[in-house]
Amino acid sequence: MRSIMCGLAVAVTVGITPVGVGAESAPAKAPEGYILVEEEVWLVVDDEPEEHFHRAHEAFLKKDLKKAAAQIRKGEAFLKLEAGRATQEGKKLMEASGHELAKLAEDVEHKTITSVKRLDEAFARAHQALAHHHHLKAKESWASQAEQAAHKVGQDLQAAAVHFDQGLTWTGHKAEAAGAKAIKDTRLLAGKMIEGTGWVPAEVGKGIETVGEEIEKFGKKVAPAKAS
Repeated sequence: MRSIMCGLAVAVTVGITPVGVGAESAPAKAPEGYILVEEEVWLVVDDEPEEHFHRAHEAFLKKDLKKAAAQIRKGEAFLKLEAGRATQEGKKLMEASGHELAKLAEDVEHKTITSVKRLDEAFARAHQALAHHHHLKAKESWASQAEQAAHKVGQDLQAAAVHFDQGLTWTGHKAEAAGAKAIKDTRLLAGKMIEGTGWVPAEVGKGIETVGEEIEKFGKKVAPAKAS
């Protein structure tokens, strides 16, 4: 059983129960100042950043810049926490997005941002980073444990599809045909894997590959323009 240890100061580490520990063993304890959350439970609240991003967007439009900055920082905090269970590749993108959100919150507070589009673009990149992260986690779990990790793979695929879709929404554009199909198919596959019925191994590998390609393509589209 994997657990995520969330620090009250937004520090994260991941604890793994040693192999061979039985049900009679004492439950894992978190150090003082931390809370221990089972990874499967954490995935249930994975859509929380979207709520903060919407609140930030609305507050910015109402000229409540202090509230907008606070909500952006809450979204940033979630990315920091989620990075605690990320692969090395996934962590890099989430850390980059987290830094962007931190700078965005600071600029909002200092009134140096005049267009809400800056917020929307950053939120799209944050969701792309999270979609990429969940895709990599699904790919990692499937490669190492296959059918034994079906439920967890399904949860990560579901989260990848959700964040991909939410990222597209923040761009203000509809998904291209291939992207829309990948989101639909991934959600369908993820649902079957979570329920534990109606899927076959061959479609999982293909599904992971397809949604990964579309998430990567989306990442290139929303990447910040390079300074000339």
